[in-house]
Amino acid sequence: MTSLKIVWHEQTSDFGQPMPWFGSWLVGDGATEGDWFHSGRGAAETTHEPPDDAVGVRLRFWPSEGLDPEYIDLPLPDNGLIETIRLDYDHPGPHSRLDLSQL
Repeated sequence: MTSLKIVWHEQTSDFGQPMPWFGSWLVGDGATEGDWFHSGRGAAETTHEPPDDAVGVRLRFWPSEGLDPEYIDLPLPDNGLIETIRLDYDHPGPHSRLDLSQL
């Protein structure tokens, strides 16, 4: 994958503010968090060059500011696009969607 585009849709936190987002790489076997690549409050589209050892991303978000963030782990998508509005947040985090058995 040469680049990863993420559409950070604007979502509202429990306090009525745009929800904070933080993105970092998952590297190696997917259990290690690498460098971060994004910090913002949604309503943005960003493009990132994954490091050679990246196998996925960890997207943190704060639905209730002042509490620990939730996060979702995702493998790097084949199509190079992640849209945060399409992710499944119905299950309490932290949780992981990485299936590294195919690496």
